[in-house]
Amino acid sequence: MPKGKTPSLIGSSLGRPAKAVAGRKCECSRCGAGIAKDDDCYDVPQPQKPHSTTRRFCRGCFGDVLEQTKSDVAELESLLQ
Repeated sequence: MPKGKTPSLIGSSLGRPAKAVAGRKCECSRCGAGIAKDDDCYDVPQPQKPHSTTRRFCRGCFGDVLEQTKSDVAELESLLQ
């Protein structure tokens, strides 16, 4: 029987994606659209970068990222069958 917590392909050693509130005006890492202060945004950790570097996404782009992740997971699941 396996020991310990089951690892996830989504989580990384630096953390998981998280919903955040922009503390100042910034840009989406994908489309470059402006994210206004106090708007919701989504921070995704970058494991290959030092410290707590994240990529920030607007709501629309983060939805696209989630859809691509679902597609990738479905592809991996098909390999198990």
